Amino acid sequence: MKKSLILFDIDGTLLQSDINQIPVSTIEAIQKLKEAGHELAVATGRALFLVDERIRQLPFSTFVTANGQHITHHGEVVYENAIPTEVVENLIQETNKLEMVIGLLSATRSTVTGMNDDVIESFKRVSMPLPEIIENIHQKEAILQAWYFSDDFKHLPETFKNDLRFVPWLSFGADIVPLNGSKAEGIKQLINHLSEKPEQIIAFGDGHNDIEMLQLADIGVAMGNASDEVKAHADFVTKRIDENGIYYACETLGLF
Repeated sequence: MKKSLILFDIDGTLLQSDINQIPVSTIEAIQKLKEAGHELAVATGRALFLVDERIRQLPFSTFVTANGQHITHHGEVVYENAIPTEVVENLIQETNKLEMVIGLLSATRSTVTGMNDDVIESFKRVSMPLPEIIENIHQKEAILQAWYFSDDFKHLPETFKNDLRFVPWLSFGADIVPLNGSKAEGIKQLINHLSEKPEQIIAFGDGHNDIEMLQLADIGVAMGNASDEVKAHADFVTKRIDENGIYYACETLGLF
């Protein structure tokens, strides 16, 4: 059995968002993978401070967070890729003119530029508390990612095409990351840091922001609850999260 770097998305992969629970079978699978000697990592759009404590208690040594813009390995920050402050300022000004709300995410806290029903619904869907409104956070802290809470981006991707990527969510809205930012790029940075290189990379995901990670991996596993678009980029499609999908894939692929 090859010793692998195995990466897991959170929402819809490790965490069943509609009931805010980690399946018992998933916890068992993670423990067995660790016992088998694999390197285990979380790869999420969330910032580290937004990673559920129940996930932190599992035997993950590495957290690739903010869609690859921030990486900690055994508690040490080994990579950070922030959006330039002037780009964040321009984005805020442009969305304010359009009377649109965006969110901003640093390594330690998040904020939104306003509050509306789309914002409330977005945070409810992923079982995260609503952030407070913090003025000028981008002038005080490095912004790793922004959030967009609508499926109507208007002209923003074209306006910021030289600086930012808009990565749509499955339902509505988008993550906004640096032009070179992705989970896949973060994983490449992680591998460069590791003193012992993995024999293979295996990635589990369900969202649009997981596609590049699934493509990068030697074995990209899409959850059964993923969209057809995400599944099309996977090497293996497992069962749904509520049908013990992670355990089924690990067992079928012979990972323990």
